[in-house]
Amino acid sequence: MEQNQIRTIRSQLLDRRERLRQITSQSGTNVHFLNLLKEVDSALERMDSGTYGICMVCHDPIEDEQLLINPLIKVCLDHLSNEQRRTLENDLDLAYKIQLSMLPKNDLLLNGWEVYYHYEPAGAVSGDYCDIISSKENPSDLFFIIGDVSGKGIAASMLMSHLHAMFHSMVPLGLTTSQLTEHASRLMCESTMSSHYATLLSIKAESNGGIEICNAGHPSPLIVKKDRLHKLEATGMPIGLFCDSEYSVHKTTLESGDILLLYTDGLTESFFNDEEYGIDRLSKFVLRNAALPPKELTNKLVEDVNEYIKGTHKRDDLTIMAIRKS
Repeated sequence: MEQNQIRTIRSQLLDRRERLRQITSQSGTNVHFLNLLKEVDSALERMDSGTYGICMVCHDPIEDEQLLINPLIKVCLDHLSNEQRRTLENDLDLAYKIQLSMLPKNDLLLNGWEVYYHYEPAGAVSGDYCDIISSKENPSDLFFIIGDVSGKGIAASMLMSHLHAMFHSMVPLGLTTSQLTEHASRLMCESTMSSHYATLLSIKAESNGGIEICNAGHPSPLIVKKDRLHKLEATGMPIGLFCDSEYSVHKTTLESGDILLLYTDGLTESFFNDEEYGIDRLSKFVLRNAALPPKELTNKLVEDVNEYIKGTHKRDDLTIMAIRKS
């Protein structure tokens, strides 16, 4: 585990220890609180001695994700008791259900736009962010947002939920696309560890076909207009790296039948025999199938990726969103 992560956990444990001491001073000799206080003190002692995060049974490093879930844990996954394993499985199952509840409705026709997405975690939970947000202040506007948080597993999924909360609280403020991205970057920078960041595509779509695309270090979205494919490169850094980052937007207009494809790098970086699916193969696929409705295009693309990797395990979360002007 990185030192900045350990420092963050240490700060949390010191805060918990102080709260526990206050509780025990008020409630007397409550055995549960006293035992929990001993566990916190033990974890802090392991940090001071440099043994924190090392399994007490096999002496190998404990999985970072487990330490983030439970900072007091002393053993790795292989040496959890049956009861601890069941508890962890239940926690992961609940986290997955919570994450699914955050996803927007699928296969939509809104304000002149057809939208369909595919969301596939590589593990129990995903670090990809996928959202469709309507503006109550201006009902003709929609925001399509897709992002990829650094890291994997529980920690990344927690940051994904952080992004979800940020954008749902900011969109009603009537900010521009670039302001949304700048505010998200500042909030993420100030509220998370320095090793955490996210690539992000924030897109404002108007009912007349006008779109604004703000790309913060994310894989290039693809647009097919009148049988010509356009790749829109990133114009800014991933969010959360620097608190004062500024972002520009690309403006264009989509006509009826034009397609916009968004995706995370779990698509282009799907591997078979150390060769990735790649942007060139993706571009050719989208150009060939641009006339398909978003749902059919997306599902056919997922099939093509699965056929390419020939049953090998996906290394990364996969999210695809197809948007068509109706």
